[in-house]
Amino acid sequence: MPNENTCIFCAGPITEGDVCSWCGFSQTSGQKLSGTLKYGTKIDCYVVGEVIAMDGESTSYFAYDTRQQKKIVLKEFLPVSMVAPRQGDNVVIQPGKEVLFKNLMMDFTDLYTTLSTIQSKSIAKVYKIFTANGTAYAALEYIRGDTLSQKLMKRGKPYTFKEARWLFQDLFLLLKELERHNIAHGGISDETVIITPDNYAVLSGFAIQDLRVKNEHIMYKLYDGFSAPEQYSPNQFPGFYSDVYSIAALFYYAVTGKKYKEGALDGKDSTRHIPRYARQALKYATMTAISQRIDNIEDFVLTLDNKATVEKPKESRVQKKKLDLSFLNKKYIPYLAVTVIFLLFLVAVLSLSGNGEPSSSYRTSSSTVPAKVFVPDLKGKSYSEILRDEELNLYFKFDVSEDYSNDYLPGQIISQQPTEGTEVKTGTTIYITVSKGEQLLTVPDGLAGDTLENVIRRLEYLGIRYAVTEVLQTEQFPYGTVAGTDKPRGTTLNPDTDTLIIYVSDDTPLPSPSPSPTPSPSPTPSSSPTPSPTPSPSEEPGSSSEASSGSEAIQ
Repeated sequence: MPNENTCIFCAGPITEGDVCSWCGFSQTSGQKLSGTLKYGTKIDCYVVGEVIAMDGESTSYFAYDTRQQKKIVLKEFLPVSMVAPRQGDNVVIQPGKEVLFKNLMMDFTDLYTTLSTIQSKSIAKVYKIFTANGTAYAALEYIRGDTLSQKLMKRGKPYTFKEARWLFQDLFLLLKELERHNIAHGGISDETVIITPDNYAVLSGFAIQDLRVKNEHIMYKLYDGFSAPEQYSPNQFPGFYSDVYSIAALFYYAVTGKKYKEGALDGKDSTRHIPRYARQALKYATMTAISQRIDNIEDFVLTLDNKATVEKPKESRVQKKKLDLSFLNKKYIPYLAVTVIFLLFLVAVLSLSGNGEPSSSYRTSSSTVPAKVFVPDLKGKSYSEILRDEELNLYFKFDVSEDYSNDYLPGQIISQQPTEGTEVKTGTTIYITVSKGEQLLTVPDGLAGDTLENVIRRLEYLGIRYAVTEVLQTEQFPYGTVAGTDKPRGTTLNPDTDTLIIYVSDDTPLPSPSPSPTPSPSPTPSSSPTPSPTPSPSEEPGSSSEASSGSEAIQ
């Protein structure tokens, strides 16, 4: 039995506070949710921590893997509409729902068994699938990062079309692989796509199909603006065509910052930065009628890249028309025959003039450029170096986007897609992101006097890290308003390392006003009053130490 100074997760020593310096877990739970496992419960080789997500299918917990010694996500099959209060750790099924519970639990197990065979950076690894406590569990890789909606809020602007095309590349490949394994996700949205610190998109939120369609079995979960129309119809199970709709709606969201609505692609304001061919791809991928929609990811990507067209012809154009030769009179047939013979003779002469040999440039390219090549490692290299490399430019095309980076110098390549070692055809486009250098932010104006909620919203929008400290309220800065920050406005901040401290006024009652002093007699004409000091030009309203209660600068 571990003592009070031993971590309940990793069994390491707790030297200070209640957070383990080794595994990072707190020793006390911050939340208590009915029907979930108790904080610190041990299952197999895992110790359960905080609840991070709940839906009609399952509950997800942060957990510690005592064998691999790292944080994971433990997903417990727990459909709330079918279970009764727990008996200890054991799941109790409501009477009459035992068969349905077991069938859906088998679907849950089959889903994660199949996912465990897929090798992709765009999904979390499945470490283990097991049963315990009368239900099933899946131990998953913990993915660090922000949801796409959080990422866009921190960026403060949507992605460009080229940036989004690179970002979604691995997602497109993953959906093609899921289709090969007969898996429809059904929940692709701005909440289920995570952008990692190294700018890769990871798809989370996998679930059994019953969670992704309106039904009477479990409490379903859909995403307005991303879930396909058929998913809102009773018992219309999502298919691959539903995922095509969702990924197209998500791509639209990434490049416009707006959730997709029917008819949104007809307006020019929100789609002016999307190429015409890409708008057509998005339009046909988000058709309400399944029969008119692009129904597989491969066709969608080809259309999005302007390598195919999906515009469906009208019925009148589909029917082949018979060639009417009635206009030809028999007297013209000899002339036509002579013309055809002349043309054939001309083609033969041109062929002989070339001696049957291709041009020297064609011989060189066909003999020196292989049909397939392997993608080299470009990360860390200078983009100008890539431009000067004739061999690289002979094998590949490059599509370039830019982003800030604290780890790479300006002009260096941050990331690439496809990744190093991937076998591709000659002429394949490599999407590369080039560093614009370190991203530096500045403390904005007008924070002092605003509400804490508004200030936090502004800082999160700008991507500035912050911490909140309470100070005594004053008449100038009453309870709930921001009295200032620890850094003056205009100060440069590093978004990865610097934290802005916000001073917010607490609810301590203001001191009672002192009684008015007895007026002093009027001064004699010979006595002149002492002039009041003129404030320094650097002083600003609200910059007194009294208002900040110790803050160095007030906004």
